[in-house]
Amino acid sequence: MAGQGHFDAIIVGAGPAGLALATMLRPELRVLVLERRAQPAKAPPIGESLPGATAVLLQRLQLWERFQQAGHRERGGAVAVWDQESPVWQDAIRDPAGPGWHLDRGRFEAMLRQRALEAGADLLEGCAPSDIRHHQGLWQLATPQGRFQAPVLVDATGRSGSLGRQLGLKRQSGDPLLCLYSFLEQGSQRQDSTLRLQADAQGWWYTVPLPQGQRVLAYHLDGDDPQGRQLRRPEAFLAKARQHPLLAEVLADLPPAQLRCRAAGTSLLPVEELPKAGPGFLAIGDALLAFDPIASQGIFHSLASAASATKAIKAGLDHPDLGLGAYQQEMQAVTQRYLWHLKASYQGPRRFSQEPFWQRRQ
Repeated sequence: MAGQGHFDAIIVGAGPAGLALATMLRPELRVLVLERRAQPAKAPPIGESLPGATAVLLQRLQLWERFQQAGHRERGGAVAVWDQESPVWQDAIRDPAGPGWHLDRGRFEAMLRQRALEAGADLLEGCAPSDIRHHQGLWQLATPQGRFQAPVLVDATGRSGSLGRQLGLKRQSGDPLLCLYSFLEQGSQRQDSTLRLQADAQGWWYTVPLPQGQRVLAYHLDGDDPQGRQLRRPEAFLAKARQHPLLAEVLADLPPAQLRCRAAGTSLLPVEELPKAGPGFLAIGDALLAFDPIASQGIFHSLASAASATKAIKAGLDHPDLGLGAYQQEMQAVTQRYLWHLKASYQGPRRFSQEPFWQRRQ
């Protein structure tokens, strides 16, 4: 689709948030999605949990039946050594919306991409905007594959928030939380489906089996913690995890695997910054609010914020300020609730309250 084109909305970023928004805006609106990557990322993304409440959003995307048949694993119970030193169990059925799922993340994102294309969204991959201007009520984007314009421009570029940054918006991302993680091969015969959460003096762990016969093991620590360098050796990483009996029970005979890392601290674009970019600009998903993994809400937020943005964009066709204003108020409330719960979570392990990692987040 090289050349020029006029759309009702241009979405930059083809992750879960951008693809969900594109699907929900169709068929009423003409939608273009721009994705800088030409191919899916080689490294499997971490972030594999969905709460039961996501079923409503998947139904709205007309993906519920397809999702149920895709082999995602229903979440089991959870056990945590967090507020106290002895394990505390939580049954999955306590959530009235259902237990939720552990995802095959690659398959999940492929499903969203296929659905957006089926809905009629235009998707250009390997295509990042090089020049962005707002002129006479339209966002005008120059890209390697042509020039495009629309009255609505959406940042769905993920945690980097690169589109907002390109437009001069300032993010808040002062938490140096780093996530070290690996996907351990454990075969499909293992019966334990429990999510295990373990706090220690320098950070916190979690591990859970995934649908494709792997187990993810992740450790969250400060990016400036000297032990982070030592733990980048797979053997050292696994050995440290095994020091905790709760984790050793399920890691005892698993071989080490390639270690990966990523930034994991809260990163947000203050809602009041959105109007500074220009009329008709929104940010969704991680581009607006990237959750700390302790919240287990990242993918759900991506889909939920896409649903809220859909409502705002459609309402804004007749009353631009009214529609986007309601979206800003809703996202402000989401941010405040999240930050309150986040602080409460990190205040839980009081036995570590004097440790720098925990003091930073209380």
